[in-house]
Amino acid sequence: MTSLELPPDRVAAATARHFVGETMRGWDCDEMIPDAELLVSELVTNAVLHARSASRVTIERLGTTLRISVFDTSPTRPRLRNYGPEAVTGRGLLLVDRISQRWGVDQLPTGKSVWFEIDASPVPEHEIESNAR
Repeated sequence: MTSLELPPDRVAAATARHFVGETMRGWDCDEMIPDAELLVSELVTNAVLHARSASRVTIERLGTTLRISVFDTSPTRPRLRNYGPEAVTGRGLLLVDRISQRWGVDQLPTGKSVWFEIDASPVPEHEIESNAR
């Protein structure tokens, strides 16, 4: 497991994306980097905008699964919401719900952790070749 502390500012999401991408490259999990970067960005943005707190991002490899968690100091649980097509915010958890294999919230004495899991299995060589045609 590896982690990164982030300040509650506007560059936190970009820093989290970079951290997740670099970590996943080091673990040869390149295939899922775009999804992981998008989802961690959404969760860190939620920590900055809604929890108004610093956050910590952790990445752990559990066999062929990656779990990425964002910790913040707010005890308030995030909720999936259904906003209309003109809404400019409010789709972060919907993306997490649709793209990740699973996600959840763990309540902690100091706040909460919102996490998601994605499959980090290597893509078989024959699938890469057939998709390239």
